[in-house]
Amino acid sequence: MEEIYPETPETITSVDIEQSKLNIEFTLLEVEEEKINLMISENGCYLSAPSDNTLYVTTFSFFCPVDPAGARATYRDGYLKVEIPLKDDIKSYIKVPVE
Repeated sequence: MEEIYPETPETITSVDIEQSKLNIEFTLLEVEEEKINLMISENGCYLSAPSDNTLYVTTFSFFCPVDPAGARATYRDGYLKVEIPLKDDIKSYIKVPVE
């Protein structure tokens, strides 16, 4: 039996201001879809996904509360894409000028 090595997946996050959604993309190479364990709360998420010799695992907090019940996740070609509605309208945030 091969040893399994834990690894943090490459992760990209962005916010869709117009749609008030948090977008997250995880790179999970050679993982079977049914083995992906993604759990989301209002304040963060947990992900674990084993492949033959790697256990992708990560946790992180969100910058503002989300609606976990509205989350959608799709897995294709080694990429897990997650869309989560924000609880607060980001349009009400104050833009800070950068000098």
